[in-house]
Amino acid sequence: MKIPGRPTLADVAARAGVSLKTASRALNGEYGVAQATAERVLRASKDLGFRPNHLARSLASRRPSAAVGLVVSSVADPFFAALAGAVEEVLAPRDLQLVIASHGDDENRQRRIIRTLIERRVDALLLVPAPGDCGHLRREVDLGLVVTGLDRPPTGLEVDTVTVDNCAGAFEATRRFLRAGHRRIAFLANDSRLWTIQQRHDGYLSALRESGVTCDPTLIHQNCSDAAASERVVARMLRLPHPPTALFAAQHLIGRGAIRALLGVTDPPAMASMDEIADTDLLALRPFVVESGPVRMGRAAASMALERLDGLTGQARAVVLPPFFRNVEDDLRSNRGPGMPATSRMPVSSPLTQSERS
Repeated sequence: MKIPGRPTLADVAARAGVSLKTASRALNGEYGVAQATAERVLRASKDLGFRPNHLARSLASRRPSAAVGLVVSSVADPFFAALAGAVEEVLAPRDLQLVIASHGDDENRQRRIIRTLIERRVDALLLVPAPGDCGHLRREVDLGLVVTGLDRPPTGLEVDTVTVDNCAGAFEATRRFLRAGHRRIAFLANDSRLWTIQQRHDGYLSALRESGVTCDPTLIHQNCSDAAASERVVARMLRLPHPPTALFAAQHLIGRGAIRALLGVTDPPAMASMDEIADTDLLALRPFVVESGPVRMGRAAASMALERLDGLTGQARAVVLPPFFRNVEDDLRSNRGPGMPATSRMPVSSPLTQSERS
């Protein structure tokens, strides 16, 4: 009995009732194939969900690709660069090559990248999903592709995921401001479509509600396109009749822009940011930092993918990592610069929470 798997060229040829050579020529658009025959082959290919193997075209070998795809928002982002390095570190001992691509949070671009990686027969796909539905990958998963979501859960797809408790991180940062007496707390983000930003916004609002503080919409800006836009938004906020006394940047690049706007301000608002603020010229403000930990996230996701490649079956698993908190001022006092390992960091919950997704 044939073991179910990804459809092959032979399957397409059999469905269309043609030879392997004719099927190959039709799919490659070569001269000499009757139009009716070509249409029959293309229809069979579409019905079966066949993807051409580009490696097989250049290498007459049945060896697996020994490659893993990693698709992120931007490889230029230090957060995702650290994540990619951690993934590569886990894959290297298994002689698995890492193929990295960026989708720029564009759903259509993500689909094109994933299609190319599948055609090149990657053994697994690690995905930081762009906003939008990932249900189109269900067929590929059913055919044996290992997919692991990280940083954000893929919408419409039940696969292993590794995320951070973003809501708890934002809640704790906002609550610390509230306990210090702040009531006008600004929330800045880069893209309200992102699951991570939505979770952090929910945490911010929950902390305000718990303290009975009314949310002021003029202090919420969720679509700052980049650090420069964030800098401009904060500069405008500081000119309000009642400016914010504290700022929470829900994304690290937005945090950098916010800090730049506060440099030189006589009495700047208190500042907190998600993830690393490593620019040396920004250390004067000494923000409070909520860390996601891209390295541990990348290691966890890569390890989970390897477990699936090694034959692990069962329901999709969801690993939710707790955020960590630290003060840059404490780092400077201990002569530890941003980005260096912390001697002690306070988790918001247990070190690792793992549960099956319902």
